[in-house]
Amino acid sequence: MKKLVFFLLMVAVVGLLGCSVQPIGNPSGVGVMFDGEPSIFDSSVVYMGTVVGRILSREWGNGVTRVSIALDSPYEDLKKNSLAVVVKNGRMQLNLLSGYGDPLPPGGCISGFVNTASYRWFKFSHLINNITMSADRRAQNLLAQSGLAG
Repeated sequence: MKKLVFFLLMVAVVGLLGCSVQPIGNPSGVGVMFDGEPSIFDSSVVYMGTVVGRILSREWGNGVTRVSIALDSPYEDLKKNSLAVVVKNGRMQLNLLSGYGDPLPPGGCISGFVNTASYRWFKFSHLINNITMSADRRAQNLLAQSGLAG
């Protein structure tokens, strides 16, 4: 009887304190959508030679890879739709496609490129179009193709 009362008391305390399960992943993380499997060996994220974040998780779906990254607080302002990620030497490198961009919505994603050649081809093939809009549209298409929830 004492054990039952103690158990009910503990359940009530936990319920009153608002204890809840944390969502999977980091809600402030950014999803990077890759067409294929990137060869990433280092968990750090680099911008202009400085480590600005880390990799949180990796998911597969229909030939598309989503890598969730978290940026350190001084670099949170980089979370824009004008951001792209290129994998160089096994490390994720952030690149700005243009000087301007809209902040990413919660759960937003950006385009990732498995190598420098694919990144350069993307930039070259979108010289006439707005490259920021094209990269955002590419990320959304990859997310839809992957079947992974946003």
